[in-house]
Amino acid sequence: MFEIKNPATGKQIEVAENDFEETMDWEQATRACFELGNGWRLPTKSELELMITELHKNGKGNFKDSVYWSSSEDENFENYYYAYFINYRLRTLDPETHVCSVRAVRDLIIQ
Repeated sequence: MFEIKNPATGKQIEVAENDFEETMDWEQATRACFELGNGWRLPTKSELELMITELHKNGKGNFKDSVYWSSSEDENFENYYYAYFINYRLRTLDPETHVCSVRAVRDLIIQ
């Protein structure tokens, strides 16, 4: 597992060690993360950006040069964000007609 801190919120999140084996549409991705239990979910847009800058760009996290789903909606297009790790750009994509890689995250509770 990998941990990163969101500088905007101060929250620590845990990033799953690997992607799911199969690419999925957005609904399948959301369900697969939820079914892991214990608070696992799709990353937000800002968390996905952090995963790129803090992990992938530093050779950590076992990420593919792929397209990943996030949970953030684009209000202008009613689509969902994704990121190409190969060029680090965020874009929107139709959640019903495309499949992407999936990496689950969860909030860490520090005690």
